[in-house]
Amino acid sequence: MAGHRATEGPLGAALLLGPRLALGAVAAAGTVAATAAVRVADGVGDARRAVLRRLVAAVVGQLDLEALVARVDVNKVAERIDVDRVADRVDVARVARRVDVDAVLDRVDLAGYARQVLEEIDVGAIVRDTGGDLTGEALDAVRLRGARADRLVDAVTDRLLRRTPS
Repeated sequence: MAGHRATEGPLGAALLLGPRLALGAVAAAGTVAATAAVRVADGVGDARRAVLRRLVAAVVGQLDLEALVARVDVNKVAERIDVDRVADRVDVARVARRVDVDAVLDRVDLAGYARQVLEEIDVGAIVRDTGGDLTGEALDAVRLRGARADRLVDAVTDRLLRRTPS
């Protein structure tokens, strides 16, 4: 009876079937076990992800975001920003289309800028210089025409008096 018990169960079957069949049976059992383990792991992974999502949501819900943000050193964050890279991505035409030019001009003190420009420029000197130049040029033109008129009158007189031009 003791010998009969040794042949019962998987080990006994392996002994009865021989080493090659025993290895095939173990391999098949291993494949089935591995497939079952993957399915269990997938289920555990899904359950773990669901628990993790709930845990993160609970932790975030308890955070005082204002206190957290107050601890952020904005200057350090700004130092890490590549402004040129950001500027390269900006669509300037799109931004310009959104600008309310009238609102911008309403905020500009045009009269103040005009006063400041006039203070920087000596308008009186410009008028005097320009006016003087124009007056001088006008006088020169009048003198030149007067001289031409004198020559014309001399020529007409010489013809009438039948003198030879000098």
